[in-house]
Amino acid sequence: MTISNEEHAEIALSRERAMVETSDERFDRVAFAERAIAMVRPHRTTVAICGGARQLRVESGRQWGRPGARWAMLAIPPAASRRAIALAIAQIATGDARADRAWVYDVLMSDAPFR
Repeated sequence: MTISNEEHAEIALSRERAMVETSDERFDRVAFAERAIAMVRPHRTTVAICGGARQLRVESGRQWGRPGARWAMLAIPPAASRRAIALAIAQIATGDARADRAWVYDVLMSDAPFR
């Protein structure tokens, strides 16, 4: 099965919409992100989580002085949805803005309790 450019564009648009999705649900977004990062444990990546941002944003890069190590910063606005946060963390975990590893997103959105 091949995916056409139109299908690829629709998937990308859907993901972009989800990243700006908001929610009125009351929950601790930073704690949710911390538990999710602990679950997926991004390989050789130091992650900083900042609450109170204007928009959901992921920044990442190479960590100087540590070959193969990365850093990532997740900025979370007060109204971010669980889905938006999970997609951002999937992006950090996979090291890819496309977050192709759907299992990461599935795990984060499952009803399984965080440990």
